[in-house]
Amino acid sequence: MVSSLSLIFMVISEFLALGVPIVALIYFIRKYRISWKPILIGLLIFIVFSQVLEKLLHVYVLVINPLTVEWMENPFVFAIYGGLAAGVFEEVGRFVGFRYLLKKYRDWKDGVGYGIGHGGIESLFVGGLAIGQSLIFSFMINADVFETMVQSSGGGDAAVALTTVKEQLIGQPSVYFLMGGLERVFAFALQLALSVLVLYGVRSRKLIYLLYAVLIHAAVDFLAVLAGKFGVSVYVTEGLLCVVAILSGVFIVKSKEWFAKAAGA
Repeated sequence: MVSSLSLIFMVISEFLALGVPIVALIYFIRKYRISWKPILIGLLIFIVFSQVLEKLLHVYVLVINPLTVEWMENPFVFAIYGGLAAGVFEEVGRFVGFRYLLKKYRDWKDGVGYGIGHGGIESLFVGGLAIGQSLIFSFMINADVFETMVQSSGGGDAAVALTTVKEQLIGQPSVYFLMGGLERVFAFALQLALSVLVLYGVRSRKLIYLLYAVLIHAAVDFLAVLAGKFGVSVYVTEGLLCVVAILSGVFIVKSKEWFAKAAGA
């Protein structure tokens, strides 16, 4: 049986993954009257650059090319690759969005709006769907119908995978299920900050800010991947991400002054 506490934490995590971007959206639309266009462009760019183009590269590097597949067995190489791939694709995507698709949307609020679209859809794909699936499987386990699904899978790899999922849902400490939602909140804050940073670079015509965004994104993902590979405590990993989120929040607030000065220049 999946414990009641685990189920409660899953529900909270689902709310955090889906609810925080929605609350942010409502807040910024009401307070700053941000346009829907940056939001929708942010959503579209994430899907195209992260979920399509980056995934195609992953298929080639991690599956098709035997040489790179061998290289990726080294955890440091894998972490560097994962961090740079995410950083380059997402930040270049941001740059393309602001430079070519949002020429009339160069204010601070537009950067935040883009970040809500980009970070919000990421939170849905990476957190919301996975947490939702875990919730459904947990209810099935507690209702004694999950085993029927395992048996009907026909055995083999599918049955092994489902059994592993069941063991993880039952055996993991309850608090771990809360971490998934918190991680999405931390990542969402970083996405907003990076969006504002890249937009400022586009507005000031200084590509160095794009490089900063790529390196920051890559560094955060590098540490997260490496921590997973070496089994670093989830508390340490989430603690570091929390610090990143706090710094992101401070930057988002402070960067408003940058845009105000640029507008007055």
